[in-house]
Amino acid sequence: MLIHMRYSLLTLLVLILSAVAGQRSVPGDPYTVGQSPRGLVIDGQPRVLTTGAIHYPRSAPAMWDSLMKKAKLGGLNTIDTYVFWNMHEPNKGEYDFYTDRANLPLFLQTAQENGLFVVLRVGPYVCAEWNYGGFPQWLRHEPGIVFRTYSAPFMQEMRRFIAKVVDVTKPYMPEHGGPIIAMQIENEYGDHQRDFGHDGDLFADWCGQTAQQFNLSVPWIMCQQYYRVDGIIPTVNGFYCDQKLQQFHRDNPVLPAMWTEMWPGWFQRWGEAAPHRPIEDIAYAVAKWFARGGTTVSYYMYHGGTNFGRTSGPFIMTSYDYDGFIDEYGLENWPKYLHLQALHRLLLEHEQFITSNDVPKPVKLAGSDAATAYVYGTDSDYFAFLINSDSSNSIKIKFDGLTQQLPPWSVTLVRRSKQDKQPNVLYNTAQLSKLIKRAQRHPPRFETISSGLSTDNIHWRPLSQAGVPTITAKRPVEQISVTDDKTDYLWYRTKVSLPSECGSLDAAHAKTLVLHDAGDVATVYFNGEFVGMQHGQQDRLATFTFGVPPSMLRLGKGNNNTEVEISILSQTLGMAHNQQNMEAYSRGLLGAITLCGRDITKGKWEMQPGLEGEHLPAQTQDTHAWERYDPQQQLAYPQQMRWYAIELDSQILAEQASEDEPARYAIDMASMSKGQIWINGFHLGRYWLRRAPLASDYAPCRRCTYNGAFHPDKMCRQHCGELSQRYYHLPRSYLRLPKSSDGSARVRNMLYVLEELDGRPEHISIAQRISQLPLQEPELPRERRHCSWLLGTLVAVCGAAVLVGIGTLLFKALKQWRERRGYSRIHTDDSSLAE
Repeated sequence: MLIHMRYSLLTLLVLILSAVAGQRSVPGDPYTVGQSPRGLVIDGQPRVLTTGAIHYPRSAPAMWDSLMKKAKLGGLNTIDTYVFWNMHEPNKGEYDFYTDRANLPLFLQTAQENGLFVVLRVGPYVCAEWNYGGFPQWLRHEPGIVFRTYSAPFMQEMRRFIAKVVDVTKPYMPEHGGPIIAMQIENEYGDHQRDFGHDGDLFADWCGQTAQQFNLSVPWIMCQQYYRVDGIIPTVNGFYCDQKLQQFHRDNPVLPAMWTEMWPGWFQRWGEAAPHRPIEDIAYAVAKWFARGGTTVSYYMYHGGTNFGRTSGPFIMTSYDYDGFIDEYGLENWPKYLHLQALHRLLLEHEQFITSNDVPKPVKLAGSDAATAYVYGTDSDYFAFLINSDSSNSIKIKFDGLTQQLPPWSVTLVRRSKQDKQPNVLYNTAQLSKLIKRAQRHPPRFETISSGLSTDNIHWRPLSQAGVPTITAKRPVEQISVTDDKTDYLWYRTKVSLPSECGSLDAAHAKTLVLHDAGDVATVYFNGEFVGMQHGQQDRLATFTFGVPPSMLRLGKGNNNTEVEISILSQTLGMAHNQQNMEAYSRGLLGAITLCGRDITKGKWEMQPGLEGEHLPAQTQDTHAWERYDPQQQLAYPQQMRWYAIELDSQILAEQASEDEPARYAIDMASMSKGQIWINGFHLGRYWLRRAPLASDYAPCRRCTYNGAFHPDKMCRQHCGELSQRYYHLPRSYLRLPKSSDGSARVRNMLYVLEELDGRPEHISIAQRISQLPLQEPELPRERRHCSWLLGTLVAVCGAAVLVGIGTLLFKALKQWRERRGYSRIHTDDSSLAE
């Protein structure tokens, strides 16, 4: 406890000093932004930008300030975010920029108050593993529209939305002292431009022209833009991007090299093992980027957050943790956070060397092509990067009087001043401090704070399959044209005479119902009897095959006129976020449907969107009849869709309050199967308890080394054989907590669960996310000795050290405050963290 308190006090002190030294007052003074080959130019000075992506809709607004502070303490000076069109304009002409997670101005203001710049990626196509890539559903209904090409209807709507964003964000531009220093139009268009031929080229040029027409005081960028667009800074994305720099500098001699998406992790789909990228490899890629002439790095994602509600792309999990530096719950991923914090600090402290010198030519070391040095400065005063790109072997080098062993796949940072006889080693990307190694042995975890729910607090009711159809047609109608993506669900129903082949003993006649070209999920019922659920993979259509229930076979045996009702619940798991011709994206029952080999596609089909009671959690009045939950009754009717209304123990939640950091809650859904959850009317998202493959069955689970090219589909998958997502983020700000410490003020927190298959709600529990920095390893019990004199000495020494440390920090803060003006680079000189 004392250790944790000491760290918290030091963190608070560093935050205060950092604020005094480098943060503008609010509102800030006007400043200018330009561009040069050696970085974006802010108030006349080229800058090194250490940037991290934090998407405002993926965390609760109450988390934003803490996330910003931790990002800054982690050595960032800039925040990056997309702008999400379908969140801000869900219906054409109806805008929302100011409520809850859509409050973009509040997010920008929070960045400004924390002394952080912002790169605003307007798009409005964003990809981001976000539902429909950020496009609003109504856009697909515009006559003649084709997305992301030289299509007049699309360009008209795109320009109108960008103009709205510009209008909303103008108070946050540099001339008003705001944090925005760059804007992005489109997103990764170079990956698709050639697919559209000449119209793709015209559209890319139109994007550049449109951006310039807004006459903003900040530059515009386009990421992954391989083909020249006038007036735009092309930027790059990838796991490694230093190999692109030489060509970039040849093609763009007057522009800064900006890495808009450095992927320090990866997203996760249902049923996958968790991606993980070694921190040594991340640091290696970033250091090598700056060594070879890069000036900006942006981590996608620094904090990934949560895909609340129905915001995720196809088969993308509700958790969007991304193996980031700050986890889904807003807590530090300590090994990654600390190792890169140290690198950021050094890059920013030596910013003048990087930005005021041309990109140096590489110097070969030890006669090896794998060992090179990039030296920024003069022979006697420089900042240098010593690179060993050999993934297997360390290399012994001599450099300016320094003999050094360079570990494989690493970059060593060295500094020599005019007073030094030889360079000093500052950092190596492959060498981890003792503190970081300890943190790796103590990863974040969940601690259960309620072992289960009292059945007295659980009510349930079955979900009716019956409903009034909204569409009747001669064959199934494409799903999204019916639901307009207002719901995941669409019922398809038809009544057919059971084919005689279903009762035949001939093995050639398959006793199956086959759905061709269907997606994403189908659940089948015969006369209300559950048959099964099947799902596709990622965003590909699939063929689903269901066995005809034996009861139906007995019913139809020898009777050609037996009529059965087939009900098929089709479900989407997010709309495509990254494919061509997204305006034509389709789901549902798209192909032929056969029953025992007979085609039943054509006939009378009824379609009904949504599920009975789906909007219940958001309603203030509940008029439905609920029954008290009985586990025995649950067992009597398995695999029946149902609603659960669960009152959580609010006092248990309130008791977890901490002076150091607010508790971070999660719902443990391991006892359930698949569905959606709400808390107090807020849609937490989809849940699905799918297991990742076993390590014995999946090679990426068995191989993970830092040295060598990383790819998430080939290595370093974690938690193999476990549930892909068991815990679901329960943001504190969406809970109702007792205001009095004794809990006498009665509050209710209602959890609504829509279960599509089967589950045991009494085993749902509440957990707390824990991520503590272990400043020392727990010691084994020892024989007690009388050593009070030693303890007193240690206390005295530690007290003196703390006073000296505080004085040093105050002196540095005063010096930095005097030397800087405006948004200044960030020093995170907390030796207790970086050493």
